[in-house]
Amino acid sequence: MPLPANGPWTLPIEGFEVYALTFGGLIDVLVAGTGGARAKIRFESAFEFTEPGQRALELNPANDAWQDLAAIMTLRHDRIVAAEAIEADARLRVEFESGRLLTAEPDPQYENWAVTGPGFQLISLPGGGVAHFPE
Repeated sequence: MPLPANGPWTLPIEGFEVYALTFGGLIDVLVAGTGGARAKIRFESAFEFTEPGQRALELNPANDAWQDLAAIMTLRHDRIVAAEAIEADARLRVEFESGRLLTAEPDPQYENWAVTGPGFQLISLPGGGVAHFPE
């Protein structure tokens, strides 16, 4: 389902389940929905991961040790209940059934986050703003 040209956007990945997480100089959270639909949430620099009732962990795949980044492994098999991207401040927010939360804001120098899903791709721009591409 294509997204409108301008945000804010409610991302059409509600109900998608986390089936894999990949680590390297970035983190990919891979999710699958019904009928074989797939999406990818990518973090290239700072983002926050929050467990229910806990303080947010500030993580950065470009700098942090893998054992610190492993906290997000608890997302495996969790389902997305809401996901939104705000164009004005290049903010991403993804909420899960468990109450876990992923959030990211723009990086001053890099494309910090990206979401690619059925019919769309959003990429945060360095310093703010979001690029939108129909897939």
